[in-house]
Amino acid sequence: MEGAKDLIKDHLPHIFLAIMFSVGIAGHLISPLYSLMITLTPYTLLLTGITVLYNYRNELRRDLIIWFMTVFVCTFFLEVIGVKTGLIFGKYEYTTILGFSIFSVPLIIGFNWAIIILGSVIIAGMITKRRIAASLIAALIALSFDFLLEPIAIKLSYWQWENNNVPIQNYVAWFSIAFFSSISYFNTVEKVNNKLASFYLFVQFIFFLTLNLFL
Repeated sequence: MEGAKDLIKDHLPHIFLAIMFSVGIAGHLISPLYSLMITLTPYTLLLTGITVLYNYRNELRRDLIIWFMTVFVCTFFLEVIGVKTGLIFGKYEYTTILGFSIFSVPLIIGFNWAIIILGSVIIAGMITKRRIAASLIAALIALSFDFLLEPIAIKLSYWQWENNNVPIQNYVAWFSIAFFSSISYFNTVEKVNNKLASFYLFVQFIFFLTLNLFL
């Protein structure tokens, strides 16, 4: 009995994330709940993201904090440049669905970028110890995530692309940003043992895959 309790306690963050995204899937697919789910989107991303970061509290060394904040800030301002000029990702704009924005970009975007890349590098680091190879794998994982994300994000009106078409430029940018962020991670951050960020990436994969199939 004690063993079962300890197991549940150790995996409580995983259970919480699985429940949150399962409820999100059901809520998006059940018509009367759809509007509520859309309204709750930025708060859900913030709550689940904070859950992930809190679970890393024992590994929040200076190197990991600096890397995470750098990715957060850099990706946010790349998004700002992208929205204002169309030079990075292509021509697009955010709606109000993702919550509080600065310079027309929701703050939650940089936050989610950083967690998604963290999850990607943790998975890649389990596959190979070679930094360049791991960075390429992490970039491919992040790129695969965006392939799943884009169609449903457009359908849910998270953002809007010019002519409703996602340009190849967007995917090149995603790969490049994830690759250089991963290189930075493997060159500056000591090994992180906690793998919750990779589970967070996994449940988001399942979330967007399911909505793509059934919404």
